[in-house]
Amino acid sequence: MSWRDYSLLKGEIDETSETLDKEKYGITSDIISFQLCRRQYGFFAVRGYQPAHVVQYWYGMVVHQVLDKLHLHYQGLLDKNTKGQIPSNEDVEKYFNYVDESLRARGVRAINHDLRDTALSVLKIFNELEGPSLYPKVIDTECDLQSDQGDFVLHGVVDLLKENTYEEKLKGFDKVEIWDYKGTQFPDTSNKYGEERLNRYIFQMFVYAYLYKLKNGKYPLKAKLYFMNELFGKAGIEETPPEAIYEINFKDVEVSSNIEKALGNFYDTVAEIEFNRKYDKWEAPDEKPDSETCDICDLRWNCASVGKRFPMRYP
Repeated sequence: MSWRDYSLLKGEIDETSETLDKEKYGITSDIISFQLCRRQYGFFAVRGYQPAHVVQYWYGMVVHQVLDKLHLHYQGLLDKNTKGQIPSNEDVEKYFNYVDESLRARGVRAINHDLRDTALSVLKIFNELEGPSLYPKVIDTECDLQSDQGDFVLHGVVDLLKENTYEEKLKGFDKVEIWDYKGTQFPDTSNKYGEERLNRYIFQMFVYAYLYKLKNGKYPLKAKLYFMNELFGKAGIEETPPEAIYEINFKDVEVSSNIEKALGNFYDTVAEIEFNRKYDKWEAPDEKPDSETCDICDLRWNCASVGKRFPMRYP
């Protein structure tokens, strides 16, 4: 067959048709990042500036990637001989070193040995504390969920789907929990910054529930935010610290109204992002972000939101 065999197709194809490429917005990488600081988001996520220190990226990535490998280890998907085995501390360290070296090759590394030791310690504690009860109930990890919202595509990745075996199956709900790991401590809700951050995370989980239903036909039963750094310094504990987990039981809340509120919040944020992107205008927020956002920012020494709060810092 040659190209001449396709000549008869001339006129069959609408040559005026267009492929509409829609912008994809990630729930955490775009929506929440912009809400935390539009200036930081614009310079680093849109303009592509490279931060002098990528501590926040390294810590979050190493925690998520090592946890994923621990789940795969138990499932025997990395080595069939490990199927059904809880990873040992040596296994955790092996996966940690592998992920760390992979990130280093991409220029993403821990700023010092203390941060590296903290991440490894937290992962070992999590593995010993949660592994025996969690790993056997894992349905899937790194679950990609998305929805065409007309003008854009809303995208999210759920860290973990866990089977819920403790409660009876309810109409309209799957016996499934959606988990999201946070490489931080529980937000300090005694101030408005911590309360706002927690509310953003809660909105995130409602949107995940919405995307899960679109894909599977039912809502998940629960959502759990796991704040990994609440485990730091607690080696040998036998129960999960109450501040490490924030749980949303979807059967006990007005799911639809909360999802509608969360989606409305996200739609408004997308509109703001697109307006700023159109004019490439990324001004400092009207109110200064929380210290956790500012402390790792290379733009903080020249930011109208924080004034002279921070001296100039050199790499």
